[in-house]
Amino acid sequence: MPPARSLPAGGRLLNGAAAGVQVAALCALWLLADWLRARLGIALPAGLLGLVALAALLFTGAVRGGWVRRGADWLLGEMLLFFIPAVLAVVQYPDLVRHQGLRICAVIALSTVAVMLVTALVVEQVYRLELRLARRARGRRHRRQDPRQDRQQDQRQDLRQDRRPGKEQQHHA
Repeated sequence: MPPARSLPAGGRLLNGAAAGVQVAALCALWLLADWLRARLGIALPAGLLGLVALAALLFTGAVRGGWVRRGADWLLGEMLLFFIPAVLAVVQYPDLVRHQGLRICAVIALSTVAVMLVTALVVEQVYRLELRLARRARGRRHRRQDPRQDRQQDQRQDLRQDRRPGKEQQHHA
């Protein structure tokens, strides 16, 4: 998809409208997850339930990635705006920051490092798994797994050999 600046004004308008509809759909999914959480008494955040629901919809093919891509791209691109309320909330409690600020910063730093390490380990393991699966798939192509296929191949090879001109003369002689 070309960048929005290279599109004509009408294309930018359509892109913006599509992104708006997709953001509204993502918000509706979150609201549904929040309603289910409250109704069923689930002790998980609505955002997490909505994420699981969206992932399930994407993996099953009920929702295609293109149907939410523009809206998700916009939300990710403007993510900094969503942190402003959290920063303003912290500023309202200067005593908390004064007394617990170092601990809060330590928790933020350690949790960031932990997330980065776990992500790196998971990516490494998935990469190794993909390599093993690719090697196994290549090995299966070179080896036959079904003995019936081997017999059928041998029979075809025997038929080909019987059709050679030299073989016919040997049988008749």
